[in-house]
Amino acid sequence: MQATVELPEAVLRQLEMLAKREGATAGDLIRRLVEAHVAGSQPSVQRNPEVPLPLIPAAETGPIRPVTGKDVDDLLSRDHLAS
Repeated sequence: MQATVELPEAVLRQLEMLAKREGATAGDLIRRLVEAHVAGSQPSVQRNPEVPLPLIPAAETGPIRPVTGKDVDDLLSRDHLAS
């Protein structure tokens, strides 16, 4: 893909000088800078969508039972949770 980029004259001169020092063209330098910026903008945490379930085997936790509203009320009414 080709793109046109408008740059101020001073920036273009600096870009051309930098490209010459690096033995590259201005286009090569722009491409590398854009690639580096895009790569740096990606989330640093790569998520693995295929996580095996259950996360904690039932052998370690015992059977899992549904939690009801009454269970939550009972837990919240206990003295050790009071502020």
